[in-house]
Amino acid sequence: MNWDDMKVFLAIAQAKGLKKAAYKLGIHHTSCARKIKTLETALGAKLFDRLASGYVLTSAGEHLRHSASKIQDEFDAIECDITGKDARLEGDICVTIPNGFATHLLMPDIADFMALYPDVHVEINMTYAFRDLARREADVAIRLADNPPESLAGKKVGRVYSSAYASARYLETHDPLNDPDSCHWLGWGNAANHLQWSEKKKHPDIPVRGNMYSDVLQLSAIKSHMGIASLPCYIGDREIGIKRIAMAEPVPTDWIWVLAHKDMMSNARVRAFMDSISASFSRHKNILEGKG
Repeated sequence: MNWDDMKVFLAIAQAKGLKKAAYKLGIHHTSCARKIKTLETALGAKLFDRLASGYVLTSAGEHLRHSASKIQDEFDAIECDITGKDARLEGDICVTIPNGFATHLLMPDIADFMALYPDVHVEINMTYAFRDLARREADVAIRLADNPPESLAGKKVGRVYSSAYASARYLETHDPLNDPDSCHWLGWGNAANHLQWSEKKKHPDIPVRGNMYSDVLQLSAIKSHMGIASLPCYIGDREIGIKRIAMAEPVPTDWIWVLAHKDMMSNARVRAFMDSISASFSRHKNILEGKG
């Protein structure tokens, strides 16, 4: 058996589809299909039922997934052990970070880090989802979380405060306090969660319209005078042309963590980056809390 074919098998089993697995692996979905057919032929067993809803493991596939996952975990442990002993301040670091932090808060700090360590190359992936640090999808994760996975190490470095914002032009013709029906909130995610916003609770009669699952998208919509949104204060307070709605105060929301896999904590460039970014969050404490 070819281990490359096995990695494709594990990716499809996790993604439950060819195209998602191919995207994660960075190959064409026809290559995935070809490798799975080769693997099934070599084993003499059908590994997936191809259904309209996706690829579903057969009993033989489940057995193979169990065994192959153990082997993959061993490979991951070996890789982490080898790379974790790297004491050089050079090489690549892949950092996964929420959009707003990347575009509105930390980029100057990352630039300073790269200037201080010119042999360290930082790759930035903007996402709100957890990347798999054990499988080296990222080296460092800056995340909004209450309880990060136990397999990760790092520290809580601050808290995001949010408030309600709209453009100055929008508020010239819309009054959230006295004429709520003329206004609307910009939706974010599941409508059932909207009432959890602290400012939404103060204005229950303002309807929600649209769905823009990103603070950067929300900001763009506000600047286009589309409505009111709950934004992190580090974005809303520093943006020209928008302001908090009447009576809106900064409210604590998500905790901020800087994380890496435990096996990577002995890696010099990972430690240096984590220490640098943690110090950045300390310097930005007042900005994060909406105090300036």
